[in-house]
Amino acid sequence: MSIEPTKDLPVSQGSRRPAAVLMLVRHLGPAREPHLVFMRRSEKVHTHKGQISFPGGGFKPEDGTLDVTALRETFEEVGIPPERIRVLGPLPAVDTVVSNFLITPFVGVPVDPTASIEYIPDGFEVAEILEIPLRGLLDPANHRYEEWVMQGHPRRVVFYQFQQVVIWGATAFILTNFIKQINQGKWNMLFS
Repeated sequence: MSIEPTKDLPVSQGSRRPAAVLMLVRHLGPAREPHLVFMRRSEKVHTHKGQISFPGGGFKPEDGTLDVTALRETFEEVGIPPERIRVLGPLPAVDTVVSNFLITPFVGVPVDPTASIEYIPDGFEVAEILEIPLRGLLDPANHRYEEWVMQGHPRRVVFYQFQQVVIWGATAFILTNFIKQINQGKWNMLFS
C-alpha cells in the first residue's frame, strides 16, 4: 500500500488560513492497541475553550510545509520532539467555520513504538492530554449527528463520545475522514 507524500502540499489557501494538525497513533497496553492522542484545550485560549482537539495550529512561512507545521505545533503543545515522530501521510483538509482555517491533518506514529513518551503539555493551551482507543472511536454506537444552523446555513454536525470525552467540530470532521479511510482499508498497518 502506498501512502500519499507529505511534502509539496499547497499552503496558499486563498482567504483561508492554512493550518495543520497531527493525529498521533500510539500502540498502548498489553495488546498494543492503537490509540489516538488528543488534547483538551484550556480555558485560557482565545477560541475553542475546553474543546477536544489534535495538537496543531497555524502555518508559519519558516515551516516550509504543512507537515512541519504539524510537528512543530505538536512539540510546542504536548512536548514531543519532531524527530521522535514519523509522519505517514495526510488526510483531506477540513475548513473551520468560526476561525477560517483550512486544516490539513497528518497521521503519524512514534519512530520507536516501544519507547515511552513523556508529554510536556503547554500550560497556556493544554488542559489535558488524552489517549483514546481507536477501536472505541470506530464503534458506530459512539457517534451521532445533529442538525445545526451556522451562519444562516443548515449544517450536519458530527459528535464522537468515548466515556466522558465528547469530540465535535473540526476535530470530529477530521476523525470522520480518518475513519472513512480506515474502513476503506487505507490505514491497515495501524492495526497490525
